[in-house]
Amino acid sequence: MDILDDLVKERFGRAAVRGLCEKPGLFEPGRLYRRVDICEKLRAEFVTLGGDAATTKEDVAVALKTWLHGPDCPFRKEARGRYRFRDAEAESDQSPRVEVRCDPPSDAPPLAPELEIGAGACEVYAWYLPEYAHGSDRWPVKIGRAGPDGLGQGLLAFQENLPEQPRYLLRLGCADDGEARRRESLLHAWFECRGQKLEDLPGRQWFRTNPGEITEAIRNIIVAEPSPGKVGASDVGELVASAFNDVTAADWARLPADMTDRLDDYLYGDEGR
Repeated sequence: MDILDDLVKERFGRAAVRGLCEKPGLFEPGRLYRRVDICEKLRAEFVTLGGDAATTKEDVAVALKTWLHGPDCPFRKEARGRYRFRDAEAESDQSPRVEVRCDPPSDAPPLAPELEIGAGACEVYAWYLPEYAHGSDRWPVKIGRAGPDGLGQGLLAFQENLPEQPRYLLRLGCADDGEARRRESLLHAWFECRGQKLEDLPGRQWFRTNPGEITEAIRNIIVAEPSPGKVGASDVGELVASAFNDVTAADWARLPADMTDRLDDYLYGDEGR
C-alpha cells in the first residue's frame, strides 16, 4: 500500500488507475462494470486514500480511457460496453476465453437525427440515452458539435461503449466549424445561466434538459435567415439609398437650406408655428 500512498499525493493519472485496480477488494472478480461505474469507484477510492478532493470524474475518465485497452488492464471488454474484472490468478490455469465484441457492421447506415434544423457540412448536435429519460421531465443530454464527418457515423462506432442505443435527438446544420463553435457556445451559455449544466459527468457538454427546451433555446438565440420576399433590418439601408439614385445635384441644390430644421413646416404647413 506504500505505492498507493505515494500515488495519491500526485495528480490523478494512469499510474493511479493501475495502482487502485490492483488493490484487493475494490473490484469483484468476474463482475461486469460500466465504464462510468469504474470511474466513480476509482475517484471515490482515490479521495478516500487522501488524494485531491477536487479530482473530477472527467480527470478519471481521461486516465482510464486508453488504459482500459492496455496489456496490463485487468478488465476485459465484453458486449454492450461492459467490462468484466478478471482474476488473473484464477484465469491462469484456464484456456483463453473468446472476447465478445459488438462492433457495428462496416456497411451499417449512420444514425439519423430525429430533428434536423438548417443545412451545412458541420453541425451542433444533441443526443442522450433513453434510460436517462425514465421518470423525469429533464435528463442528461449531450450538446456538442461535429465536423463534416458528422455525428451519426461516429455515434454508431461509439455505440459499443454504451449500454443501449443512443437517441440522436438533433442536428443543427452549420456552414463551417466557426459557425458550429459559435452556436454550440450560445446553447451552452443558455443552459449554464439556467443552472442546467451537469458538473458530475465527464466532459463539458452535458446538460439536464429535454427536446422542447433545446428547440426553444434555438428559436430564441439563433437567428434564422430572412425568408425570400421579406425585408430584413439589414436591407433597409440599401432600399433607402436606392430610392435616391436618380436625384441629381441640381435637384439637391433647389432644396431649402433650413429644410432639416423646419422639416415639419415644409411637410405639413406652418400652422403649428
